[in-house]
Amino acid sequence: MRSGAPAAERWRRATRFVADVRSDEWASALAFAGYFFLVIATFWILKPLRTSQFLGVLGAKHLPWARLVTAMLVLPLGALLAWLSARVPRRGLLLGVAGAFGIGHLVFWFLDPLVPPVWVHVPFYFWVDLFVTANVALFWSFLNEHVTAQAAKRLFGIIGAGGMLGGILGSALAGFLAPAVGGRQLLLLTAAPTAGTFVLILWLDRRLRRAGGAAPAAAVPAGAEGRAPSARAAWDGLAMVVRSPYLLGILAIVTTYEVSSVIADYQFSAHVAVEFPGRALGDARTAFLGRFSLATGVAGLAIQLLATSAIQRRLGLGAALAVLPLALLAGAGVFLVVPGLAAAAIWFGADATLNYGIHQTSKEALYAPTSVAEKYRAKAFIDIFGVRLAKALGAAGVWGLLAVELPVRWQAGVAIAVALLWLWAVRSTARRFECRAARGGTAGEDCGPVEPAVGPRRTRG
Repeated sequence: MRSGAPAAERWRRATRFVADVRSDEWASALAFAGYFFLVIATFWILKPLRTSQFLGVLGAKHLPWARLVTAMLVLPLGALLAWLSARVPRRGLLLGVAGAFGIGHLVFWFLDPLVPPVWVHVPFYFWVDLFVTANVALFWSFLNEHVTAQAAKRLFGIIGAGGMLGGILGSALAGFLAPAVGGRQLLLLTAAPTAGTFVLILWLDRRLRRAGGAAPAAAVPAGAEGRAPSARAAWDGLAMVVRSPYLLGILAIVTTYEVSSVIADYQFSAHVAVEFPGRALGDARTAFLGRFSLATGVAGLAIQLLATSAIQRRLGLGAALAVLPLALLAGAGVFLVVPGLAAAAIWFGADATLNYGIHQTSKEALYAPTSVAEKYRAKAFIDIFGVRLAKALGAAGVWGLLAVELPVRWQAGVAIAVALLWLWAVRSTARRFECRAARGGTAGEDCGPVEPAVGPRRTRG
C-alpha cells in the first residue's frame, strides 16, 4: 500500500543534490532550460566561425579595436531594447528579436560568396555579439520575472545546465562539421534552433499567463506612480543602478569579469592565430576552436550538474560567485610564469568552463530579490551597456599594452589585479543579496552597510 512512496522519495533525494525542483516546477524549468539551450547552441555554432573568419582576414592584432566597435554598436541596441520592453508585449518582443536575428544569420550565409570576405566576415563578428547580447539579456529578464530569490537558488542550476548542453552541441557541430562541409554552411544550421525558440516562447507565455505569472501587456509596469513609460525609458536602468549600492555591486562584478575575460580571450586567440595562420587554414582553425569549446563545455556541464546548486545552497551565493575569479587568478598566474598556447588555453579554458558552469547562473540569481522594473531596465543596462563598456575597457587596456610593446606577461599581471578587485565586489554584493533575500526584498530596497551585524544592537541596562 506504500508501493510508490519509497521509489519517489529516493528519486527526490537523488535529484535534489543536482536541482531541488518541486513537482509543479519541472515543466516550466525544463522549458526555460530548453529555451536557454537553443540560444546558447546557436551562439556556439556561430562563435568559432566568427572568430576564425575574423582572424583569417584581419589577424589577432585587430581584435582589441573590434571589441571597442562592438561596445559602440551595442549602445543603440540596448536603448532600443529598453524602449521596446516598456511598450511591446512580452511575447512579441521575444519572438521579434529571435526572428530578426534568425533571418540575419541566413542573410550572411547568402552574402558570403558574393562579396569580398572582409565585407562579410568583419560585420559578422559584430553581428554574433549583438545576437548573444540581446537574446541572453531578454531570456534572463523573462526568467527572473517569474522566479523568487529562494526559487532562484533551487532552479537556476538546472536551467543553466540547458545553456551548457547548448554550448556543447553548438561547439560539437562547429568543431566536426566545419572541416567536412565548410564553415559557411554552419549558418544554415541556425534555422532549427531559431524555430525551436519560437515554440518554447509561445508555450511558456501561454503557461505562465494561465498560472497568473505573466502580464500580457508591456514588459515593465509603468511604475509606482502609475505613469506611462516616458521617452527616456531607455535610461531608467542607469538611474536605478546609480541609486542602488546593490545594483552597483552587480555592475562591479560584471565589469571585473568582462575585463578579465577579454584579456584571457585575447591571449588565447592570438596564440591560436599563430598556430593556424591565414585564410587557408580557416576551417581547421574553426574546427580547433569548436573542439576546444566542446571540451570546456563538457567540463562546465559536469560542474553545473554536480556542483553549482550544491555550492549555492550549502556554501551560499558568495562562495559560488568567488569560484571563477579564483580560477582566473590561478590561470593568469600560470601564464605569468610560462606564457604560451598551453598556458593561454588553461587561462581561457578556466573562463570558458566556469562562466556558464557556475558563474552566470550565480550572477543571474543576484537579480531575484529585485523589482520587475529593476529586472528589465536595470538589468538591461548592466547586461547590454555595462557588459559591453567593460569589454571595451578590457580591449582598450590590451590595445594600450600592445601599443607600448610591453611583454605579454604584463597582461597577466593586470588580470591578477582585476581578479582581486572582483573578489572584493563579490564579498560585498553577496552580503547585500542575503540581506535582501532574508527580507523578501522585491521592491528595490537596499540593506544599508554590509557589516556582519544582522540586527539592532542591544544596550546593556
